[in-house]
Amino acid sequence: MNSYFASVEQQANPTLRGRPLGVCAYLHKKGCVIAASIEAKRLGMKVGMSVEEAKMKVPGAVFVQNDPPKYRAVTSRVFGILHELTDCMEHYSIDEAFLDMTGWYRDAAEVAWVMTRARRRIRDEVGDWLRCSIGIAPTRFLAKTASDMEKPNGLVVIDYDNLDEILASLDLQDVCGIGPRISRRLKRLGIETLLDLKRYPVGNLMRAFGKNGFYLWSKVNGSEVENVTSSDAAPSPKSVGHSYCVPDRVNKEGKVLATLVKLTERAGRRLRALGLVAGSVYVNVGFRNSLVSPLTEVRPSFWQPGAGEGGTLYSLLDEPASDSFTLVGAATELLRELWHGERVNFLAVTLTNLAPPSRQEKLSSCAAVIPDFIRDSEARSRVFARDDVGTICWNGEVDRKRLASKAADLVRDRYGDEAIVLGNMLGLGDEAPDRIGFRKVEGLEFR
Repeated sequence: MNSYFASVEQQANPTLRGRPLGVCAYLHKKGCVIAASIEAKRLGMKVGMSVEEAKMKVPGAVFVQNDPPKYRAVTSRVFGILHELTDCMEHYSIDEAFLDMTGWYRDAAEVAWVMTRARRRIRDEVGDWLRCSIGIAPTRFLAKTASDMEKPNGLVVIDYDNLDEILASLDLQDVCGIGPRISRRLKRLGIETLLDLKRYPVGNLMRAFGKNGFYLWSKVNGSEVENVTSSDAAPSPKSVGHSYCVPDRVNKEGKVLATLVKLTERAGRRLRALGLVAGSVYVNVGFRNSLVSPLTEVRPSFWQPGAGEGGTLYSLLDEPASDSFTLVGAATELLRELWHGERVNFLAVTLTNLAPPSRQEKLSSCAAVIPDFIRDSEARSRVFARDDVGTICWNGEVDRKRLASKAADLVRDRYGDEAIVLGNMLGLGDEAPDRIGFRKVEGLEFR
């Protein structure tokens, strides 16, 4: 999808169409532009600029704060259309996907026709201001390269007949995986173009870059080194977390604890959506004027910080959990150990040691409370209940915390994140807003 976040905003608000637009993480002058409209890019606005820099570059630009639920909703509809075309689709990012069309269509021409129809459906069914570029090629890498060649709304086909011609027309840094540092190293070897890279002896590349030299050579030669991985088969994440650069007003208004609770609750909601439980909770706190880096300092759980320091503490949970009450309780306890009223400038919560829920542990804990008088199956059916993961539990011992958390998730899914909140979050307002990551696509629903 081209200029995705900005295009979605223009689709939602017709008064923004045709105008240079920047989508920002925060509207503060030091906030970062995370997406620029096609019109803004033509005038020189770039992703990564501060709002202040972008206003100087494009004085007439309009700036809006990002709206993650809106982008996820549009992505769900776009991906829903693409899922009808093949059984193997990889959700590469919030605005990008790979489709393996092998065996479904006869040749690249038929694929081009099918994808053109899909693009028309996106325009007609999702939004007429949305643009997308399509790349078709024998390999994942070349398809990505083709999709980047003509924006917006382009369609490029790369095959083995035109491969050399296309590689000769591109700079080294025009393809994914070659940045300034690797480009400099390649040029020291006498490689000035991608076509030079294709023709360079692979053994020499491996001596200079190791196995990455082989991967570079294979990619530009059209040899498959990365298969499209269906998102259904994608590995589970190793951690789930959220962070927030805390403005000074949070300290002045006494909202540090509430902000941490909100970050923890949001991480727990993502954890439950993935169907996982966490075995440990990490909390990271950075203080203003602290000599300790909030992003790198890790301390053992028994460490007691002194005044003015920052760092990370972790807590191993007695039992892996995903409910809001357990996770928030562990996180707030860690905050009490780390924070003694100093001015905070950074907060982060990370849930690790993730795994699917263990039914065996649950069954054992339930069996311990089975009364001796229950003999027949009819009596058992009256006093036992099957919970949502299929575990048989004694009615009085059903995990109420987990069920309450999942019920709250259902309310938020239907009525919005602020429809129901934990008491510690009351009065927090817009602090720690939801953020969108380009590579974060879990939780999308396709329709």
